[in-house]
Amino acid sequence: MLNLLRCFLPLAALALTVGCSAYQPTKNVWKSARGFWNVYVSPPVEVDYQEKSDLSPQALALTNSMLGIDLELERLERVMLNADKPPTRAWVADFMKKFPWISGFAGVKYDGTILGQMPASPLKQLDFIPLLYEDKKQNSRALRGDVQNTLLGPEVLLAIPLYDSVDFLGIMLSHFDMRTLMQYSVDPQSLVVLSPQALLWTGKYDFAATPLAGVNWEDVVSKNSSGVCKNATGSFYYIVRYLGNLPLVFAVAESGAFAEGDGDVSKGITFFPKEREKLPPPQPERKNKDTPPEGQQVDLLAGQAADGAKDIQPGNSESVLLKKTPSGGKSRVQE
Repeated sequence: MLNLLRCFLPLAALALTVGCSAYQPTKNVWKSARGFWNVYVSPPVEVDYQEKSDLSPQALALTNSMLGIDLELERLERVMLNADKPPTRAWVADFMKKFPWISGFAGVKYDGTILGQMPASPLKQLDFIPLLYEDKKQNSRALRGDVQNTLLGPEVLLAIPLYDSVDFLGIMLSHFDMRTLMQYSVDPQSLVVLSPQALLWTGKYDFAATPLAGVNWEDVVSKNSSGVCKNATGSFYYIVRYLGNLPLVFAVAESGAFAEGDGDVSKGITFFPKEREKLPPPQPERKNKDTPPEGQQVDLLAGQAADGAKDIQPGNSESVLLKKTPSGGKSRVQE
């Protein structure tokens, strides 16, 4: 009964204010009604920036170190999720300006054909085929992440699948080196970043001397979202942050004094899985009876496949996804 009165009285007061204020200007009635609504029915959210919560000192240190990086990754995820159509050259140019730490951008057909990429000749040799495979543990249209080791260091990839109704057309993807994101951390030297596939950033530490080395991270991230790794020297506190379906592990020292290193992430290769088996494209090329003659420009999604599914077609002059060149047979981006 008491709860009923608590709910009824504010609403009754609201009704009286609105209904019995015939001589008040309309704007005053609205102010009164809005005041009661904000106080009793739907009070506005207040953020206390001085609140320290119940986080441990280690969790606070890790949060502060990775906050700027997390915000950049969140921005990237938001933009990629909204990029559900093949991009124009102007869109990609604007994208690269918004994210100066991005290494490159590419469009890949469902059969593995690279339709276009920026830069046209990337420094790191990457395999886009794994991102064409759907992760059965998530929504088929969700972001897909991957990490690949290269001679120039590990690269993080993030892709958005493109569909025409239920027909898979291909992916758009961006890729970057985690080391370029450290400019957004307030204390990058205290931070270690890795994935189950590779060491992405070692901070000031000799990674081999930390308890993070030699851990089966594939198993750990499947069971935990945070925790502590220990060895005879000390311990590290870590949390797992997902980029699409890719788990990224951020860690800071909790106790102990660890040997320092030179920041060379390639020294961590021995602690991570070897090269993965090369995968074939998940779908073969679909024959398209409406494919225009060579040299004719068409819309990116024009054309109807023989089985009724639309193919990603080579783009017009405004599209970043261009035809193969007759000479080399490789995709390129017009200058």
